[in-house]
Amino acid sequence: MSQMVLKVLSDNEIEKLHAETLRVLSEVGVKITHKEALGKFAQAGAAVNETNGLVKMSKELVGELLAQASPEAHITGLNGKEIIIGAGKDRCYGSLILDPYIIDYEAGVRRPVLEDVRRNTIIGESLDRINSMMRMQFPVTDVPEPDSCYKTMEVFLSHTTKNIAVYGTSEENTQDWFDALAVIADAAGLPVDETPLAIVAAAVTSPLQVHGPNVELMKMAMQRCYPIVSTVCPMAGTTSPYSVAGTMLISNIEALLPVLIAQLYKPGHPVFYMIGPSCTNMQSGHDYYYKAEKMLFKAAAAQMGEYYNLPISGEAGGSMTGRADVQNGAESMMYLLASHAAGQNYIGGLGSYYNANGMSSEQIIMQCGLIDMAEYVSRGIDLSDEKLAFDSISNVGPGGNYLTDDLTMQLLRSDEFSQSRHFDYTGGYEDDGPGIYEKAHQQAQDLVANYEPTVPGKVREAIERFFAEKYTCKKM
Repeated sequence: MSQMVLKVLSDNEIEKLHAETLRVLSEVGVKITHKEALGKFAQAGAAVNETNGLVKMSKELVGELLAQASPEAHITGLNGKEIIIGAGKDRCYGSLILDPYIIDYEAGVRRPVLEDVRRNTIIGESLDRINSMMRMQFPVTDVPEPDSCYKTMEVFLSHTTKNIAVYGTSEENTQDWFDALAVIADAAGLPVDETPLAIVAAAVTSPLQVHGPNVELMKMAMQRCYPIVSTVCPMAGTTSPYSVAGTMLISNIEALLPVLIAQLYKPGHPVFYMIGPSCTNMQSGHDYYYKAEKMLFKAAAAQMGEYYNLPISGEAGGSMTGRADVQNGAESMMYLLASHAAGQNYIGGLGSYYNANGMSSEQIIMQCGLIDMAEYVSRGIDLSDEKLAFDSISNVGPGGNYLTDDLTMQLLRSDEFSQSRHFDYTGGYEDDGPGIYEKAHQQAQDLVANYEPTVPGKVREAIERFFAEKYTCKKM
């Protein structure tokens, strides 16, 4: 069975992009502001300027380090579900819990409150599609800082047994996550250093810089067997060249930097190939994250990640708009299809739209419906002898029908034809039912109303005790 394959780069173009990557790394160099990492690069044979942090690497060194990188990443959660992410392995989906804005079904665009964290965590916990969740580091309006960060973290961790994507804003913040996960692991009887309960993000600063704190975050992840995912977000026209190809080149180099650094410290430690480029509006200076070129970047990223034999991560992709309208559906579907047909292994950020500044419970669920469609279409057509159905055609003959044919009976309840509970399939044959947005809202309401705690009681108690010591207001 041949699957749908989406490619935007020919084999020659992949080689050209790789060659230009090596050229930049050897002739232009990258900036690393971490003394220990500079020492490791120098020891490995790179040309290092310790004064300004400039590192230049030969193609031989780059090749040696990439050869040590793991082609797959292992993750799990309190639910015990082990997932192996990589080429030919499991595909993983991650949802958002919090964003700068919430697109409320009734109230429209607003700032988040604590109930959004609980609600969106419950929805991600309840959906089989979701394997991992990410609580972005934004305060809620009904809990004052500095307690807001801790309270949202407590509510999040108290309502999920799935893998956690840690996007820390500092070493201290990331350490809080690690300490909380250690408490959870201990209460659950799990070896914290050997159980990959989290994925840890480390940022690359465009253009071509990795700063000391992010090297430290990577070191923290490596001490615990947590896979690393980089945040690589160059903006065409400001922090990368104002061309799709030039931005892809910058992105490719930056995606490899965490891989190279990690191999210097711990050969074989899993690091995702991940990029999230965007485009600068040259009239306003605004960052445009979800436009049509996103599909090109996603497909090219999957091809390059496969070329380097790395697990591939990226956002699901949303929309520039904050409405559940045709534009949202078209853009979201285009990017999700690119993820599937190009071979992305970890598809994260479900729920995002509003130019990656906002999210909603309904968007998480609607995108699960789009995943149903993208997975179905990208798997292609099964042309096996059984499915080609010569025997059925021969038995029925001209003018007959296939309602009671053996193949019909055999495949009637299979996934031979597309289906998703999230779509409106009335098709004019019956009174119009609720649309995809309305169906998503009702499902979100039902999931939250019918939720029963999944985190074991002793783990919840341990989480509560841990955070009680963190609050400045002890009434929290």
